[in-house]
Amino acid sequence: MAGLVAVASDAQPTRPADATVGDDAASDAVRAVDFTAVAQPGSACADALSAASPRLIPVEGGASKLLDDSSFAQLEIDSEVLYADLDDDGSDEAVVRAVCTYGANGAQDTVQVWTVNGRLPMLIDTISSPPAEVADDSELPPSVLGVEVDGGQLLITFSHYADDDPNCCPTQQTVVTYELDAGVEVVGDPDTGPIEQ
Repeated sequence: MAGLVAVASDAQPTRPADATVGDDAASDAVRAVDFTAVAQPGSACADALSAASPRLIPVEGGASKLLDDSSFAQLEIDSEVLYADLDDDGSDEAVVRAVCTYGANGAQDTVQVWTVNGRLPMLIDTISSPPAEVADDSELPPSVLGVEVDGGQLLITFSHYADDDPNCCPTQQTVVTYELDAGVEVVGDPDTGPIEQ
C-alpha cells in the first residue's frame, strides 16, 4: 500500500511516496517507516539546483534520480535512522539525515525530524545549517560531521574551520544541542573543540 508524506509547514496537498506505515502502536509507528523510500522536501537540494526546487523529491532505495544535468545533483538518504522521544510525548520521533551531492565537491546536509500523523510520515522540522554564530565563527561553511541523540536531545556535530585550515581539512568541530518544542530549537551553548577522530 502506498503511503503519503505530510509536510507540517506546508498547506499544499501531499503527494504519494513509496512508504508503508504498519499498524503498530503510536509509540512505534515512526519506526515502521522506510525513510529511504519517503519523498523528501525539495529544499533539501536547493543549493544544488539551477532552477527552482521541486516541492518534493521522490527517492527510492535511499537515493533520488539525477536532479540536475549540469550540477549532477542527487539526494541521498542515510539508512541509519535515529529514534528518540524528542518532545516527551511518549512517542518516538525519527531523525533522518539527507545529503544532496552536486558538482565536484558540493554537499548540502539536512537533518530532519519526522513523526507519524495517523498513518502518514510527517516532517516536523529540518536543520540545514548551524546557528548563525557557529557559521559566522568558521572560516569556511560548516558541514555535518555527525548526528546523535542523547535522551530527549538531538546533538549535531558540525565541522569548524580555523583561520588557516585548508578547504579539505577542518581541524575543529562544534557540537550544537537541539530540543524539540514548537520546532527544533538550540539549547545551551555550542561546544567547539578539536575534531575527534
